[in-house]
Amino acid sequence: MSKKFVLLVPIALLFILAAHSAVASHKNDNSKAKVTLLLTADMPDISDRRTGQYASLQTLVKQYRAQNNNVFFVFGGGSIGPSALASFDRGSHIIDLLNSIEPDVMAVTKREFSFYEDELSLRSYEAAFPFVASNVLDKRVSVPPDGLQTSVLVEKGNLALGVISVLHERVIEEYQLFNIAITPAQKAILDEAEQLRGQGADMILLHYSYPFPFVDTLLTEGVIDAAFITDSRLNEADLADIKQHPNNLALTRQGSAIVANFSRNKNKNSFDPWQLAAAQEVELDEYEKDALLQQQQSGYETRLERLLNIQIGEWQSPISTLRQAVRSQENAFANFVTDTMRDYGNADIALINGGSIRGDRQYAASSPITRQDIVRELPFRAHVVTLTLTGRQVVQALEEGVSQYETNKGGFPHVSGLSYTFNPNLDVMSRVTNVLVGQQPIQPDTNYKIITSHFLADGGDGYVTFKQAPRKYTFNPGPPQVTDLVIQAIVRKYAISVQVEGRISKAGGQ
Repeated sequence: MSKKFVLLVPIALLFILAAHSAVASHKNDNSKAKVTLLLTADMPDISDRRTGQYASLQTLVKQYRAQNNNVFFVFGGGSIGPSALASFDRGSHIIDLLNSIEPDVMAVTKREFSFYEDELSLRSYEAAFPFVASNVLDKRVSVPPDGLQTSVLVEKGNLALGVISVLHERVIEEYQLFNIAITPAQKAILDEAEQLRGQGADMILLHYSYPFPFVDTLLTEGVIDAAFITDSRLNEADLADIKQHPNNLALTRQGSAIVANFSRNKNKNSFDPWQLAAAQEVELDEYEKDALLQQQQSGYETRLERLLNIQIGEWQSPISTLRQAVRSQENAFANFVTDTMRDYGNADIALINGGSIRGDRQYAASSPITRQDIVRELPFRAHVVTLTLTGRQVVQALEEGVSQYETNKGGFPHVSGLSYTFNPNLDVMSRVTNVLVGQQPIQPDTNYKIITSHFLADGGDGYVTFKQAPRKYTFNPGPPQVTDLVIQAIVRKYAISVQVEGRISKAGGQ
């Protein structure tokens, strides 16, 4: 036995020395390290020419992966919902398409919670790539939701990339995530970065989808090496306030991707900080569509058409559901939706939020209406709830709805059976005047029957007053969905003519 032991020791030492030599050689070869990051996000609707460019994305990714080994593709999320098809499969088709493209990691944004945390966990198990959410906890068990990781280390070629992704706590209110807690973003970044460095990360990339002001500082201090924000709704003024560091990148348009090249030099026994060598935001539709991926995507589109591409009516007047319009002013389509809800519930008032209308489209007069159009416009499949509010509470709810008018948030209130004026130049919660129910001034102490979506009834988009109000579902046990009510109304009437009627007036000249 002793002789065998003597023989084994040199062999073990040889393996150790060989491994040490390989590591040393690996580091020495890194006299100038280079890495390419491919970054995109916000691709929820495969039928949309901007957000459905998965086949072109596949071509882009293949092209760069063929060039060298140090290419990392990080998908910034924002895509599991909402869309017409996601309202049926809760985003499984998006994961299937991404599995074919093979991102190295997917970051989680608020849209990934479109169907709540348990469905997100199911999507993570369908994925052949990791989901990362660094500051999200499931309050029921005090750990991250099942299937989500707080950070990910990806090794490619001779480099290891660590990926962190953080959310803002507003996701809880906006998506009514009663079982979710959001921990402080900056602390989560510091903790995960330290852990990733200890695991051997050569580079740390932060993904974020809310304009946190501290990201530039973390880059300057070397806590992270690069960052990218993927809220395509940010304008240049917003970005100017949050990003000055060259390594802080921004995806500013849907249907685009960032291609960023970084390099760093070796300085004696250490490396200099990563420097951005070049970055460009490319349009995905400029790339040829990958044939196999396009065939896979077309299969899903065909299924959706079989389900929904059935004409149910015709628009007799022009209709717009453009995002800016439904979140800032009276809208004819929203009027039709709220009228339909109020008629169904025999209510005094109906109210929905502009953010529930997601089509972002324009329809010409005499154009057909299909089931797919309506499911695309109202993809969240919210069901209706009836509330009892005093006039004073109704005005309070309207104030909550217009309180974020300047930032074009989804809470903007569309109404039926009621009209109001608001002045965005006045202080928050003091903007609403001239509220009429029918043609009469609203009475502060009179009770009114209001029909709305379950999302708003639960306090979504800041409607705290609704959450506190007595409620009942219009019919138990299964109240209808807003989408279904609207489809039924169109089928009955067929020729749909709706107008802006002066229900919402804006004062103050803004």
